[in-house]
Amino acid sequence: SYNGWQILDATPQEQSAGIFQCGPASLIAIKEGDVDLDYDSPFVFAEVNADRITWTYDIRTREAKPISSETKSIGQFTSTKAVGSYARVDVTNNYKYAEGSQKEREVYEKARTKLRRELGFSSTTEKRPEIDQKPDISGKFKVDGSLEIGKDVSLILVLRNLTSDAKTVKANMTAWTVVYTGKPIHEVWKDSLSHTLGPEEEKQFPIKITYAEYQQNLTSDNMIQVTALCQVESGIDMVVGRNITLDNPDLVMQVLSDAKVNEPVNVEVVFTNPLDQEVKDCVLQAEGSDLLKGKLKIEMPSLQPRQSSKVPLEIIPTKSGTKQLLVNFSCDKFPDVKAFETINVAK
Repeated sequence: SYNGWQILDATPQEQSAGIFQCGPASLIAIKEGDVDLDYDSPFVFAEVNADRITWTYDIRTREAKPISSETKSIGQFTSTKAVGSYARVDVTNNYKYAEGSQKEREVYEKARTKLRRELGFSSTTEKRPEIDQKPDISGKFKVDGSLEIGKDVSLILVLRNLTSDAKTVKANMTAWTVVYTGKPIHEVWKDSLSHTLGPEEEKQFPIKITYAEYQQNLTSDNMIQVTALCQVESGIDMVVGRNITLDNPDLVMQVLSDAKVNEPVNVEVVFTNPLDQEVKDCVLQAEGSDLLKGKLKIEMPSLQPRQSSKVPLEIIPTKSGTKQLLVNFSCDKFPDVKAFETINVAK
C-alpha cells in the first residue's frame, strides 16, 4: 500500500513535464525503492540516496574526469518542524533505511534494477565512474569569524599531507555566488597559492573575500560557493569545496501590549543598517492571519550608515488563539530580511 505521506516539492532543482514541480511521490515507495511509480520517483529517490561525485573538466581537451566520490553525504539530516514548537525533528529514517545496512543495500539494488528494466535506462547509466587512487593530501575550508552580509568573508584553507614524503601543492581557488539549486551565477573572487608540505604536515592558509567583491552579485539566497582545485606534483588532484550562507541583518520585532480580540495591539519593528553606505528603496511589509486584513506595506526613508529606524504598527486581532505576525524588510542592498513573532490572543 502506498497511501500515507506523499512527497511534493514546488521548487525542485529541475523541471518535470516541462514545469518546475515534483511529485506527488509516495514516501513508502521511495523508502522501498519502488521507483517505477508516479510521480518523479527516480528523482526523489536520488535526492536521498545519490553519491556526490566531484569532476574536473579540461577546457583544452574537453575531457571530464571524476576525482572523488562521497557515498554518505546526500540524504542526511532530512528534517521537519516539530508539532507545537520550532524544534527540528529528524525524519531521515522515513525516507531510507539506515545507511550501510543490509536492507538499505537491498533497496538500492531493487531501485537500480527497476530503473534499468522498467524505465529503459541504458546499462551504462548504472556504472559508477572509476575513481583513481586516493589523493596524497586532504583539505577543507573552515569559517573564520561571522558570516554576515556587509562584512568580508574570512575563511581558512586547511591542507594536510597524508604521506611520509614532501608534497608540493598548487591550489587554484574561486568563489561564485550561487542559488539554492547549486547553479553558479557569477564569479566574485579568485586566487592561487603554491606551497610545499612536509611529511604529514598540516598548513592553514587564510582567505578573505571582501564585501566589495561579492555585494553586486549576491542572490536572494545569500550563498557563496568556494572551491579549491589542488594539484600535487606527481600526485592525484583533489577538490576542496564549501557552500556558505551569509546571514541577513537582524529585524527586531517587539509586541508592546497584551493581545485581545478586537482590541488594538502596538508592535514596534526596528531595523539597523549595518553597512558603511546608505541603503535606499526601503519597504516594510507585514501580514498575519486573524491579525491584519491583507498585507500592510510601509515605505520607509533611506537609512544612512549604521542608522536605525523604528516603525510602529497597530494590529487588531479578530480571533483568539496562537497567531503569527510575519514582517519582511527589503531595500536595494537587502532584498529579503524576515522576522516573525508568535502572539497569543486572548478572548
